[in-house]
Amino acid sequence: MIFTSLKDSLRLFRNKRRFPNRIIESASIDKTANINVNSVVKKGTSVFKDVMIGSNCLISNNVLVGPSVKIGDYSYVNSETKIFSGRIGKFCSISYGCQIGMSEHPTNYMSTSPYIYGENNIFNIPSYFDDIHSPPVIGNDVWIGVNAVILQGVKIGDGAIIAAGAVVNKDVPSYSIVGGIPANKIKDRYDEDTIETLLNLKWWDLPQEEILKLQNIFSKKEKWTLEFSSLKEINNRIGK
Repeated sequence: MIFTSLKDSLRLFRNKRRFPNRIIESASIDKTANINVNSVVKKGTSVFKDVMIGSNCLISNNVLVGPSVKIGDYSYVNSETKIFSGRIGKFCSISYGCQIGMSEHPTNYMSTSPYIYGENNIFNIPSYFDDIHSPPVIGNDVWIGVNAVILQGVKIGDGAIIAAGAVVNKDVPSYSIVGGIPANKIKDRYDEDTIETLLNLKWWDLPQEEILKLQNIFSKKEKWTLEFSSLKEINNRIGK
């Protein structure tokens, strides 16, 4: 027990030294993972190989970030969420206890048990099923509610909202709200013209100085659409 504690303390020290200008509280960060500046990784979180975490991200306590997962700038993942696979965009909000891109079992094989087809099968032969075969792709500025489940093979568009407890097994259009088991579309957040303008603007990809110029529009709260003409002018100015 003491030896394990010392090993964890040493790993944590190395991680802190390896990632300056970040707040690192986890000892479980793979040596191939990359965490960009001003990001926070809280205690109890496991970051696996080849993970890419953008700048200004918050990865809260007891989160699992699986191999090759990518998380964009200014996104946060709340406690107890497990991201087994996938690519997540910028400015995303992922709530507590979500499950994203989990391993799957074959449904059309003679058996669904990994002891038959997996790495440690009873036949002592190489695995013949890839349980992570189609990681989900989650766009930018997406909000995923508490305990939501996102299956493999799913694409979630920019600006979408996933209701708490939803099980998403098919693609979600940009700026739509979905919920239920399985998740179905509840409504669009805006009209087609507004959605098209936002998708053309892609404000999350703008340089920070350009995003800061949008403060007046963001701060209008639910009345931001009154500044709609300003967004179109910005689209024209930046050539989108």
